[in-house]
Formats: sequence, structure tokens, C-alpha cells
Amino acid sequence: MANVPSITFIGGGNMCEAILSGLLKTGHPTSHVRISEPFDQRREYLRTKYGVDVVESNGDAISGKQGMSVSSGVSCDVVVLAVKPQVVGDVVRGVAGELSAAKPLVISIVAGVAIKDLTR
Repeated sequence: MANVPSITFIGGGNMCEAILSGLLKTGHPTSHVRISEPFDQRREYLRTKYGVDVVESNGDAISGKQGMSVSSGVSCDVVVLAVKPQVVGDVVRGVAGELSAAKPLVISIVAGVAIKDLTR
């Protein structure tokens, strides 16, 4: 699986689930997907339905250091920001260290937030 990118979703809401579902239907391995989600019930739902690692901590989802069973030992190639616009600034500031260390491609699907605002 050397050519399969590992994808970390920050935020496990409807947009994440839609993309995740499509990825898995086309054969993307569950071992190359991680999700961070703040709500216990939603974490359990995603974990059970899709068989991927879902953790509470955004930083742990990127680094893969804590709570990984399916994707243990897999690096982070892509981070998809899939959070509400009102929290994206705090989220990005909170994972700046992990993003700097992992150097993944960062994709934002956050509505109404310009790329220049994410780099501040």
C-alpha cells in the first residue's frame, strides 16, 4: 500500500462521512484513514459503521500516536479540515505543531473560510 495516501479528517460530521464513504467504496483501505471527532456518540458511530480509527484529539489523529488500532504505524499524508467555520481558527492553531512535524497536504472543506485565513 505504499502508494495509498493516509487521510486524516479533522471533524467527523456529514461532509467527512460523505467523503469517507466514497473513499471506502472505491477501495481506499480503512488502515489509511483516521478521524478526530469531539462527540463520543459520533465517534462510536463512525468507528462501528466504517471500521476506521476515530479519536477525540485532533493532534493524535494527525500524529497517530494515541488510540490507533486500525491505522497504527501509518503516517499522515493528507489532512482534511472538516469543521465548522467558527472553530477552524482554534483547530488549526491547536494542531500547528503536528502539522509542522508531519508536513501533510492540508485540504479545507470549511465553508466560507479563505486559505489565507487558515495560515494566520
